[in-house]
Amino acid sequence: MDQQVSTGSESGARLEPIGESWAPDVGPVRLGTSSGRLRWAVAMGIVLIVSLMTLGGAFVLSGAGGAAKSLTAGSAPKESVVFVDLRTDLPGDQHQKLADFMSHFPGFKDRTQFDGAIDDILNRLTSEISPDLTYTAAFKAWTTGEVSIAITNLGSPGSSNGVVIVALTDRAAGERWVNSEVSRTGLTFKAEDYAGAKVYVAQPGASGSNSGSAAISAAYAFTDKVLLLGTVNAVKAGIDAPSKGSLAGNSNYQAAMKSLSGDSIATFYADPQALMQQTAAWTAVGGTGLTGMMGGAGLPGMMGGTGLTGMMGVTSLPAWLAGSVRAESDHMSVEITMPKTAGAPSSANAESVLASQLPGSTVGVMEVHAIGKLVNDGLKAISGSGVSMADNGILKTIQDALTRVGGIDWLGDADLVLTKTGSTYGGGIVVKTPDAGTAISKKAMLTNLVALAGSLTNIGSGFTSTDETYKGTTITLITVPNGSGSPLEFSIATKNDLIVAGYGDAFVKAVLDTTAGTSLADSVNYKSAMAAVGPSNAAYGYFDISAAADQIGQTFSGNASYYNLNYKPYVDHVGGAAFAEIDGGTVILRLVVTAK
Repeated sequence: MDQQVSTGSESGARLEPIGESWAPDVGPVRLGTSSGRLRWAVAMGIVLIVSLMTLGGAFVLSGAGGAAKSLTAGSAPKESVVFVDLRTDLPGDQHQKLADFMSHFPGFKDRTQFDGAIDDILNRLTSEISPDLTYTAAFKAWTTGEVSIAITNLGSPGSSNGVVIVALTDRAAGERWVNSEVSRTGLTFKAEDYAGAKVYVAQPGASGSNSGSAAISAAYAFTDKVLLLGTVNAVKAGIDAPSKGSLAGNSNYQAAMKSLSGDSIATFYADPQALMQQTAAWTAVGGTGLTGMMGGAGLPGMMGGTGLTGMMGVTSLPAWLAGSVRAESDHMSVEITMPKTAGAPSSANAESVLASQLPGSTVGVMEVHAIGKLVNDGLKAISGSGVSMADNGILKTIQDALTRVGGIDWLGDADLVLTKTGSTYGGGIVVKTPDAGTAISKKAMLTNLVALAGSLTNIGSGFTSTDETYKGTTITLITVPNGSGSPLEFSIATKNDLIVAGYGDAFVKAVLDTTAGTSLADSVNYKSAMAAVGPSNAAYGYFDISAAADQIGQTFSGNASYYNLNYKPYVDHVGGAAFAEIDGGTVILRLVVTAK
């Protein structure tokens, strides 16, 4: 049955955050018994969504000896191309860290209630598989809490192979439960002896069986350490793994796990090169899977054919990819790591100098450092990679166009910015140049290019460009006719070594108005998110969830009152989200969501 979470015996009993004191800016919230279960579900759902959004999490740069050892990787086939490991037992510091994170939200002080809520959300997840299936009643007593999925082949439906691996604490109890479930569902399995174990294979045509999908036979088997459930071939490969070679002994997997550090809620591993080869082979014989989504000619190009996709070979993909989901005291974090491939262009890691120039009304920003150098290095790398004559023609066209406008070496850090004032959104682009003189000259060049483009098209007759002065700065307003409505107006100006452009002139004026103490860099949510994601990076993005959550939530819920009652108390304690790419021998992609 579902785990019932007590909210107190009195109507209106108050739940408090975990810990000896309230988290900063968190006050008590009174929860009635009738709504307590819903509110626990909402709060835990938020944690689940945040965890899935952030898919990962330890800080890897320290090289602190790798992630905690998996109990199930030793039973995963060595040739697994995808391996996902979920730890419902919250190992090491993850139980305390998740409790700390939840303490920022109303209703999480009592330790018993916290543990019960974890079970409750797991019960809800498992009941989605079957209404009669719950984590606490079905699995908790005989598993360690570690469940993984290993996929050895992600090709066509008839050749796909994968296995779910459950780490055991009580094999006999597990066998009793599985036997009872088989009897209850009416499925028929035939036992086969294999490598000292019994493999139970589902029989086509039995009641409730997969008689219409006999191409992939389901099976399960027990060893003293794990329960294996999946395709017959994958289950047998799992039985063989401890003696014939497991994923735990795969050198790529070992390198991937060493790139992670600390305990985590989940880890994942993938072999991108093998995945590409498998899906390419499927497409070559008429499949419509992942590669089919890329177009019939796209993937063969990637495999050495023509077209721009031919510039990317399988060998340009990393040998492995790893990641982990981790709870920290004030944020949830995802971290994906991979080895840097030879010749891959990138800008050096640096802290943002533009955040202090962006207005405090900024709610979202995406920044790339040294964008001119990044593009030039990328073009050079591609042109020197043995591409076809057709590809060289495309590259030459691009390079000639850049030469005609004076190149792009002058492009430094660049930001795409979203602002919010009241309920109105705006934004624009900010680009750093070497100095104020360059900013002025390149602004003039860009304005002239836009004017030229207008004169060469059918909008030329209505195209206008005017100047206005704002606080001693010239803002150029460019009006472009819009056949379906009012003309579009854009603005461009300079501020010291910056070029600033936006829709209308509100964003440009906001940047010109920004001073120390009023910028995005002074925002508490921004500071917290960037401290968690890593302030020194090759590129980053940030979004202030708290600034937009109510407007978005009320719009999509369709019921503002319901949102305000059941979601807002928790959403109010979510801060910002940020992601960053951190360059190095191991490339790190990190995403965090903070609590406040």
